[in-house]
Amino acid sequence: MKKLIAILLAVASVFVGVPAHAVETKDGEGIYIVTGSEINLVARSSNIPIQIKNTFASDVVVHVHVRPTNARVSVPIAVAVKVPGETTVTAKIPVNAVANGKVLLRAWIETFSGLQIGKAVVLSMNVNADIELAMLLGFGGAVVLLLAIGIVRTVRKNRKLHEQQMREDSAVDLGMKI
Repeated sequence: MKKLIAILLAVASVFVGVPAHAVETKDGEGIYIVTGSEINLVARSSNIPIQIKNTFASDVVVHVHVRPTNARVSVPIAVAVKVPGETTVTAKIPVNAVANGKVLLRAWIETFSGLQIGKAVVLSMNVNADIELAMLLGFGGAVVLLLAIGIVRTVRKNRKLHEQQMREDSAVDLGMKI
C-alpha cells in the first residue's frame, strides 16, 4: 500500500503546476526588476517601490534585495514577494535615511535557495529627510501669519466702527443731527 501511494504521489507531482524557476533572464523574458524614474525620499523612514515583472505563466516567489552604495540610507531587510504569472508587482522595501544627498541603490532578486535571478539593476534616489520638518514648519508659519493678519484687520475694522458709533452717540447727546 505504501509503495502504491508513493507511486501515485510521484505521478501526481508531474501534473501539478510548480512555480517557474529561472536563474538567467533574457530580454523581456523571465522575472526581472523594471527600472523606473528617480526615487525621492522625503522622510526619515519609508518604503521605496520596486517593480518586479513576471513573464512566466505561473506564480513565482522571490526575495528582493537592495544595497545602497553609500551610508546615507540603510536597508534593514530583504523582502519576499509573490509575483503572479504574467503580471507586474510593486515590492515595498523599507529604508531608513541617515543623511541627505544622492544615493545609488543596487537591487536584485533571488530565489529562496539564494540563486540570483537575472542581473542587478541600479536605481537612483534623492534623500531629503529634513524637508518634511521644514515643510511642516513652513505650513505652520503660513497659518499663523494668515491668522495674525485676519486678527489685525478685524480689530481695525471694529475700532473704526466703534469710533464712528461714539461720534454718533456724542452728536445725539448734544442734539445735533448728522
